Amino acid sequence: MFTQTINPLHFEDLEPHRFEDLIRQLMYDFKEWNSIEATGKLGSDDGIDILAVENFLEDSAEEDEIVVKQRVWIIQCKREKSISPKKVEVIIENDIKKQIDVPHGYILAASANFSKRSRDIFKLKLNELGVKEFYIFGKSEIEDLLYLPKYDHLLFAYFGISLQKRRSSIKSNLTAQLTTKRKLFKHVGDLNSLMYKNVFIRPANLSGYPKINDQKLLWRYYEAYTYMPFNCISLIAKRHYAYIDWATGEWDFIDSYDCAFTRYPEIFNYNYENDQNQSNQYKAFEIWNNLPDENKGFYTELKPIHFDRIVQIDELGDTYNNEATHLIVDYINDSPFEKRVVCILENVKRDQSQTIEANNDKKINII
Repeated sequence: MFTQTINPLHFEDLEPHRFEDLIRQLMYDFKEWNSIEATGKLGSDDGIDILAVENFLEDSAEEDEIVVKQRVWIIQCKREKSISPKKVEVIIENDIKKQIDVPHGYILAASANFSKRSRDIFKLKLNELGVKEFYIFGKSEIEDLLYLPKYDHLLFAYFGISLQKRRSSIKSNLTAQLTTKRKLFKHVGDLNSLMYKNVFIRPANLSGYPKINDQKLLWRYYEAYTYMPFNCISLIAKRHYAYIDWATGEWDFIDSYDCAFTRYPEIFNYNYENDQNQSNQYKAFEIWNNLPDENKGFYTELKPIHFDRIVQIDELGDTYNNEATHLIVDYINDSPFEKRVVCILENVKRDQSQTIEANNDKKINII
């Protein structure tokens, strides 16, 4: 799951001896070693990078007696981009034939991925030379090891990546989202009771609250609508009187008045008398009220706030604005909303809810 969400590890950025150190540390618990030594750094042992001695148990000729014996392993490390089948054969011959005694085990670890032909040559050659036990680790196998929880410290030490911290971060984020969801369900409304509930949205970083900024209104009451899209609460950002032909899907709206910006509940210290939107209400309503009843409706724009951006839910409110639960939100560019907007057409009767998507191709000029 997690290995698919990060980029491939760049073994080529490691110095050759650093790559050897990584492989040696990965091999520490591969067998029950008596010793495992880095010999490549010393420039000795005919190019062998790591020489290891394994402890193993063997039944003794004496009845019920077990003897601890030792056997030698060679671990060869190649920090190279590609290794051909022929080169695999050369590496093995160079390592094995120069030894006085054939080692019991052999491991070839490389930062390259081995082809099937290379792996077949590897097995065939080591069998011919009398090596009893052998393993080949290409780039993919090494990455798989590093992604195991027990090697997370090596992944971090060599590549600066910690999947344990990543998992912990993901878990913390999901826990925070679930906590926010539960609080919203409790203090605003659940899946069945959210629609049209008032909420007060304000930024986490307040400046001069509750005094109103003449340039931009950064906090106000909204009506909630739905818990969509996923992990979001969508609010009615705009709402206009509209003409709707439910049979054809044709529609139009009166843009001079936004009835989503309601007079009640009132925002503390806001001058409604000088609000042009409020002044347009009566004229807009008069035009709309003259429409046939079957064509009256609302054009509504829904905008979501992601749970991640809700810093706190204050069900108590404050002395100034206390008519609804406060959602304290991390604003971006003076907005609490995500960029997504969903436009719908609604029936006027809330108890007989009927909605369709506002198709721009069906917009006409009728009001």
